[in-house]
Amino acid sequence: MFEKWIALGLSKGITDLEIFAVQNKSLKLSVYQGKLDQHVQSNIESVSIRGIYDNKLSTVRFENLSDETASYMLNQLIENAKALTVVEPAIIYEGSKEYPVVSDELFDFGSVLVTKKIELLKSLEKKILSNPLASQVQTTLYQEVDTKISLVNSKGLNLTRRNTYAYAYAVAVFGKDDDIVTSYDVKLAKRFDEFNALDMAEVTIDKGIKKLGGSSIPSGEYPVVFSNEMFSDIIDVFSSIFSGEAAYRKLTQLKDKVNQQIAGKEINIIDDPLSDLAYFKNPFDDEGVACKKRYVVENGVFKGFNHNLKTAKIFNEEPTGNGFGGGISSTNLYLEPGNIDFNQLIKPIEKGIYITELIGLHAGVKTVSGAFNLQASGMMIENGKLTKAVKMIVVSGNFFEMMNKVSGIASDLKFNTSGTGSPSVHIESLMIGGE
Repeated sequence: MFEKWIALGLSKGITDLEIFAVQNKSLKLSVYQGKLDQHVQSNIESVSIRGIYDNKLSTVRFENLSDETASYMLNQLIENAKALTVVEPAIIYEGSKEYPVVSDELFDFGSVLVTKKIELLKSLEKKILSNPLASQVQTTLYQEVDTKISLVNSKGLNLTRRNTYAYAYAVAVFGKDDDIVTSYDVKLAKRFDEFNALDMAEVTIDKGIKKLGGSSIPSGEYPVVFSNEMFSDIIDVFSSIFSGEAAYRKLTQLKDKVNQQIAGKEINIIDDPLSDLAYFKNPFDDEGVACKKRYVVENGVFKGFNHNLKTAKIFNEEPTGNGFGGGISSTNLYLEPGNIDFNQLIKPIEKGIYITELIGLHAGVKTVSGAFNLQASGMMIENGKLTKAVKMIVVSGNFFEMMNKVSGIASDLKFNTSGTGSPSVHIESLMIGGE
């Protein structure tokens, strides 16, 4: 079918053509008060066609995969190209010399009975509610995804990648009166038997209980330790500064800092689409460029931007395999872990803050300047130990300055569901706004 569409497009005068097809199957279940309140199953196929007409690159997208629709959309692609006035590199990729072989388990979640998945959610909710401090479970959710991507173009490229996974979580409410907190922990699995309702409930309960009884603290500068989850989120929100698109549009401070020291020498930030430590692996990006491990920051030195085909052409560099979703994106971007455990990380801190929750990670962050101002909560660190809960504080600083004030990196590397990872990180000092 795709070959026929490519031949049709070429006959209409399109110079080069590429078809990017996505088949996405999913199942979503949710339980509330012991009853199934949501059961949504979907199977969606969509296609994006990129084509070069009159040296201009245009894209059309559609879901009705028929020859008639394809013919109409190819005509639309030509009309869109005629209307383009911005002159940017128009490239359909001929393919990399070789592609990595990815050995990633593809579990058939559909082989597991739906009743078993519902029972997982009911057990998770029941176990959380058995704790006397739990007042409510707002929702308990399970979702599984099976995504297959095919990339075919007029230059002979024909690639396929597939990924299967599922995740589940419960949003629980703990406490009463004026001391009410919520807690959840997302469990992502590559096989269904990785889910354990009792273990998942215990993590959610532990997170919730630790938040109870929290209070603010006096404003001032404190040593700060970010949990691995929170520092992963910080890296994620600032990942755009490593993008060639940001450099092209002058939206990153790193534009003229390739091969310069931008962080402490202990800082290594790696983009590894093939990492065995992460949830997902990508042998190639959405433009057909082979993916590979590369250091974005090595020993504190910025090694270069992530590029798709367009920005690589603009900067006269090789594409890095980061062309995703029509733009540039990191895959499995993570801060390299240290060799000390969490207890060793906080041991030298006499009085500091351990941050386990950040609110406003987009509204409170300015990626160009690096400034951040975020509502936070967590726990006090006193004489090297976690003591009492802390809430209603605001942590402020600058990402670029903070990366030069790292006092310690733990060994507890963890990836979040968006594919960004970090261990827990000790920052020498940050401003905390409190009482």
